[in-house]
Amino acid sequence: MRESRRWLAYIAAGLFCFLVFLSVTLPAYWVDWLLQRASQDNVRIQEPTGTVWNGTGHLILRSLGQQVMQSKIAWSIQPLWLFTGKLGIRITARDSGAPLNATLRLGYRHLSIHAVDATLPAGAMSAFNPAVGFVAPTGRLQIISEQATLTPAGLNGNLQLTWLGAGAQMSGLSELGDYRLAVTGRGATVELRVDTLRGDVGVTAQGEWRTQDAGALTLTGGITPGNREQALRPLLTMLNVQNINGQYRWALNSHFSTAKLFGATP
Repeated sequence: MRESRRWLAYIAAGLFCFLVFLSVTLPAYWVDWLLQRASQDNVRIQEPTGTVWNGTGHLILRSLGQQVMQSKIAWSIQPLWLFTGKLGIRITARDSGAPLNATLRLGYRHLSIHAVDATLPAGAMSAFNPAVGFVAPTGRLQIISEQATLTPAGLNGNLQLTWLGAGAQMSGLSELGDYRLAVTGRGATVELRVDTLRGDVGVTAQGEWRTQDAGALTLTGGITPGNREQALRPLLTMLNVQNINGQYRWALNSHFSTAKLFGATP
């Protein structure tokens, strides 16, 4: 009986070592395979080299069948985080003109980002929300965050999204300016603020996102069109921006619950 148990232990240990070997040497191709199916072919890693744990390739974002971004990246999985029940991934860009640096940590009902400094074409957002493609935004989107953590309980941390050289092909609008959305998360309440950094068209707004219950998100502000008023009028009408005595006011009301996102109750 003891001899049988010993052989079973040897076989189990051998199978475990074999599975570890397979996971360590699993080719980078499987990263592309997983992303392709999870994103319905909107996110791909072309020409992948290396392994699932450490690899390189061309990150491709698509929307409505059209390529909206391409950047050569490298990634590495941080194995020590597996002992905490989280998957840690470091992503860096290999293209000098488009920084893309971030550390992601994924776990059960947990998503956090660290040391994020990324610049993407504004049109790349349509890969995650096809409705953005109808506006056809131009310019670049800069994302900066030291740390931000999203759980069913809410958002903690800070995030800045800056739209550089903002414009829209749909309305034939050339560069309007630079605009920043600052996100400050304090758990169940997240403060939102929009400011104009540069440009003839001024955009300001303040609001908050209550991450619990229905996840109410409200944002209200104003637009000063300046000498671009005539060119902006079709877009302002489409977005239902109200002209009150010469002052353009806009409001956004939506719902997005973090608990629903994670399929949990905080």
